[in-house]
Amino acid sequence: MTRFRSTPLRLSVVLIAVFTVFISVGLGIAYVIMHQALGAEIALRADQTIEEIRAIPETEERLERAGEIAAAADTRALLIRLELDGETIANIGGDLPEGIVGDDDIDLPEPVADSYLVRHTDLEPGRLTVAVGRDSVSELQETFVAILGFALLPALMLTSAIGIVVVRRTTARVEAIRSTLHELSEGTLAARVGAPHPDTDFGDISRDLDRMAEAQEAAVGALRQIGADIAHDLKTPIQRVAVRLERLGESDLPEPARQHLDQASTETAQIIATFQSLLQIAQLEGGQGREAFTSVDLGALLEDMAEIYGPSAEDAGATLTCSVSGPFPVSGDRHLLSRLVANLIENALRHAPGTEIALSLTGRMLTVRDGGPGIPAGQRDYVLRRLARLEASRSTPGSGLGLALVKAIADLHGAELTLGDAQPGLLVTVTFPG
Repeated sequence: MTRFRSTPLRLSVVLIAVFTVFISVGLGIAYVIMHQALGAEIALRADQTIEEIRAIPETEERLERAGEIAAAADTRALLIRLELDGETIANIGGDLPEGIVGDDDIDLPEPVADSYLVRHTDLEPGRLTVAVGRDSVSELQETFVAILGFALLPALMLTSAIGIVVVRRTTARVEAIRSTLHELSEGTLAARVGAPHPDTDFGDISRDLDRMAEAQEAAVGALRQIGADIAHDLKTPIQRVAVRLERLGESDLPEPARQHLDQASTETAQIIATFQSLLQIAQLEGGQGREAFTSVDLGALLEDMAEIYGPSAEDAGATLTCSVSGPFPVSGDRHLLSRLVANLIENALRHAPGTEIALSLTGRMLTVRDGGPGIPAGQRDYVLRRLARLEASRSTPGSGLGLALVKAIADLHGAELTLGDAQPGLLVTVTFPG
């Protein structure tokens, strides 16, 4: 059913159907016309034979002429029976019914025609029967069957084969365009239809789509660079502000001023952490860090992270469990992979306090499950963006960069990050390449 939704396939089927109907109708009309013409010719020959004998006035001459016709006639072409004054001249035995009769009705030794057109007429004082063979009609049928078998069917097979080839090539181009559009919509800005671009409408669409993707990638890259530049340029002065606030805190200040100073220091630290995360995400999206990849045992790393965050989970009233099916070495950066797991655990502790948080590694699939409110299906792609925060989480600390950083680390390692429903809670799955 999905394949029949293909426009090229449906157009090919329609064109083949139109071709078949057109040729079939043409052959049908030609057959009817030729069949009628042959039928008229056979009837005319029967009528001419009857009129020839009818036109002879004398009985003896009629019998003589009928005998000449019977003697000279090919029994496949003409049969005649004349009964006059008790005499019978015939090359056929018995009576034949009026109309078209088959060879089974003919009382003659072979050969006989497949069928005959039989005409009767009364001649005073007798009766004349003329039967004209209809082999030409049977030959016409055989000819048209041969045309159907040796011309129309091969032509249909050839056009169908050509249609299949065209449909496959066109469908491949359409699928390449659809796949590229899907990847672009999913955020893979490096996706391209790719060459060659044939000189067709699909080739023009492919070429334009690749140009659009290049322009979009360049624009997004420029925006990312601007964001990274802004974060980099602001990081230093903000760090200076943090240092001065720290020095100010070493001096003697009244209690109200010290409270404001502590709040300012906390906010400044949060700003610095945000800028640091933005810079790190920009670096990861640019591919930086792959040069430091080594073999990392993901199972051992997950157990270490569970041990490190166990006390924090207890303080939050949560239960942190870890299940590892065995060692699973991956090519990656241990520090970044630790940051990935840490962010997922911290995200669960922040949004699902007091619930069970389960870490699991089965084969190449790492999962983190909590019992919190979860994330609605329609907003799961949104929360993976930078600085994205749901309305329910705006009252909790954070910058909206935790899951964005997790995605950047996963992408750098070629892993697939998906968010699902733990019923209840959030299920985060990171699938590493095999």
